[in-house]
Amino acid sequence: MIQEHKKYYIALNMVSGVGPMLVKRLLERFSCVRGVFEASTAGLIGVPGVSERIAADIKNILISDEFNKEIRDINHENVQILCPEDVLYPALLNEIYDPPLVLYLKGDLSLLDKITVSVVGCRRASFNGLQIAERISGDLSRRDICVVSGLARGIDTAAHKGALKGPGGTVAVLGSGLKYVYPPENKRLFDEISRHGILMSEFPLTTAVRRGNFPRRNRIISGLSLGVVVVEAAQRSGSLITANLALSQNREVFSMPGAANSINAKGTNKLIKEGAKLVETVDDIIEELNVSAYIQEKGGLNSQAPDFRQANLKSEAKQLLQFLSSEPMHIDLLIKTSTLSAAIVYKNLLDLQLRGIIREVEGKRFMKKEGY
Repeated sequence: MIQEHKKYYIALNMVSGVGPMLVKRLLERFSCVRGVFEASTAGLIGVPGVSERIAADIKNILISDEFNKEIRDINHENVQILCPEDVLYPALLNEIYDPPLVLYLKGDLSLLDKITVSVVGCRRASFNGLQIAERISGDLSRRDICVVSGLARGIDTAAHKGALKGPGGTVAVLGSGLKYVYPPENKRLFDEISRHGILMSEFPLTTAVRRGNFPRRNRIISGLSLGVVVVEAAQRSGSLITANLALSQNREVFSMPGAANSINAKGTNKLIKEGAKLVETVDDIIEELNVSAYIQEKGGLNSQAPDFRQANLKSEAKQLLQFLSSEPMHIDLLIKTSTLSAAIVYKNLLDLQLRGIIREVEGKRFMKKEGY
C-alpha cells in the first residue's frame, strides 16, 4: 500500500512542467502536498510558474487513467517510493538545490545508509579504463562503501560489476523509468542490481530514454555521493557534466590521469588541471574524504543508527518484530500468530523493510536483518 502523501508526490511528478523548484513554491503557499490538490484553480495559478495548463493538469491528474495505472504498476512491480519528507530519503540528496520529488526504488534500501561514492566515465571506454573502473569500484565496495553510477555502457557498467563483488553494493541511477532497461544489453546486470543493489529513478515507471533525462539523472548521481570519481572522459563528456554538478553541490571530484595522447584522457586530465584530486588507488579517495571521521561525526550517511530506525514505529510494527527473528517466517504464519489483519501486516512489513530492519526472502517469508 502506498501512503497518501506519496501518491500526491507521484501525481505532481507526472505533471509536465512541474519540477522540484515549482513544488517548493507550491508547498510554501499551501503548507502541505495534499493542500496543493485541495487548492482552487485560481489559487494554483496565483503561484509563480503555474500556468492555466499546469493548474488544470494538477486538478485532473489524480482521476486520470495514467495516474491510476502508475499506482497499479508500482504495487504490481513491488517498487518502493521515497519522497523528500520520508525518513529514509537519502540525506545528502535532500541537501541539493533541486532534490527529486519522487525516488522509484527496487532493491536493498539498507544500502542508502552507507557511505556513497560515484564512479562514472565515458561509454566508449578503453580496455584499461574498464579494468580500472571495475577495480576501484570493487576496492570501494570491499571497504563497505556503496558505489553509485548510471548503468550506461562502458565505465558505468564496469563500476557496477566491480561494486557487486563487495559488501558495499551499488546504486544504479537510471535516465528512464524502472520498467525500461537501457542499454538493453545490460538486462542481466539490471536484474542483478535489483536483487543485490538498488535501481533508482525519479521518472515514472514507463518513461523511455530521452536525451534530456541524463542531466537530471547526473545530478542525482553526484547528489547521492560524498565524491565523484571520473575514470576516462573525452573533452566533451557527460561525465564532466556530472563532475561540474558535483562541484556545485559541494562534493569532492576525483579524476584518474591518463596518457596525454589518449582521447579518453582529455577530460580527466583537464579536471586534474582544474583542481580535481588525482586518484591512483582507493586509498587516495578514502584519505581525501576522511571517511572514518565522517562516520564518527554523522553516525552514518543518513545518521540512522538502529535506534533511530526504530523510532516512531507503530504498535503493530513493534508487535510483528516480536515474532520475527533471524529465521525466515512465512507471512501467513505471521498473520495467524500476530492476530492482525492481512492488510495491516502487509502495510507494516513494508514500513519495516523501508527502514532496513527486516528483509523479504523467497516465498513471501520475512526475517530480521543482522543487528536487530
